[in-house]
Amino acid sequence: MAGATALLLAAATGMWWLTGHLPSPAGDDLAPLPGDGLVTFARIQTEMNRAAAGKPALPTDAAADPLEAFGGALREFLAGNTVKAAHLLDAVEAEIENRVPTDEQVAADPLLADKEEWLVSYFELLPEPPSGKGIKADSYVFNRFAVVMRKVDSLLLAEILPTLKGYDLVARKSEPEPSVFDGMTLRFPCRLMASHRPLLEDAARTMNRLGTALTDCPAPKGRDTDFALLERIARDPANALMAQAEGAAVAPRDLRTTLMTAASKGALTDIAKALDAGADPQRADARGRTALHYLLGNAAITGGDRAKAIKLLY
Repeated sequence: MAGATALLLAAATGMWWLTGHLPSPAGDDLAPLPGDGLVTFARIQTEMNRAAAGKPALPTDAAADPLEAFGGALREFLAGNTVKAAHLLDAVEAEIENRVPTDEQVAADPLLADKEEWLVSYFELLPEPPSGKGIKADSYVFNRFAVVMRKVDSLLLAEILPTLKGYDLVARKSEPEPSVFDGMTLRFPCRLMASHRPLLEDAARTMNRLGTALTDCPAPKGRDTDFALLERIARDPANALMAQAEGAAVAPRDLRTTLMTAASKGALTDIAKALDAGADPQRADARGRTALHYLLGNAAITGGDRAKAIKLLY
């Protein structure tokens, strides 16, 4: 009996691992998972993407991480509800403050000291959004978005990384060895470059080197602040991205979907099949990438099929 029980437990453990690492069903709703920073990161980025694309909000429930209100705040802002967006940002910042260890908590548990220092020292570098006479409300709130976004993804990284030592939050990379978490940041959806370019440029000036890549526009390396190029991508991705099959294809990892897998190594018919089954092209994985990002490394789709695939996935 003991041997049979052990076998069942091993089988159950194996099934749990496979469920978490194999491509998910095309229509996966990305349900919230309390305490899993990778899921929270993916849900926030997905909700921002859906808001910018005019798609309905992700289904949510009491299990959702309070930080997910950040995606809802952007949705309100894009709908013209600037005051409500600001109130939601207040709630997100309050949640962040509650999750940064206090001096009293560190005194009670010295193991929290590294997390407190890591986060607080970075937060102190972040700028205050410009305010005062002559600053419009939408400009002030959008700059707040840029600042709070960096607080949110930093806090999530603090909860995700196996160790904080050697990870530079400003550069978003690990030293001396690279990490799978290098470059991990939340990003404004590329579509905003077509509708809110002046605000994005203003936010980039406010954030300076702490902004890293502010949008998820798939620009060539070193051109993520080339706003003219980013706007061209946002307005006409099928033309702007046709020649961007740079480097080796990148395979989706955590929280990948059937659509992402099809985009990374399949054909146009595979992508169309996944979309017909209900796949969400705005769905982000645990690195913030969507199926479109994976398509750009897929050299198997060329010519007219490539242009069609880009239009389907944007």
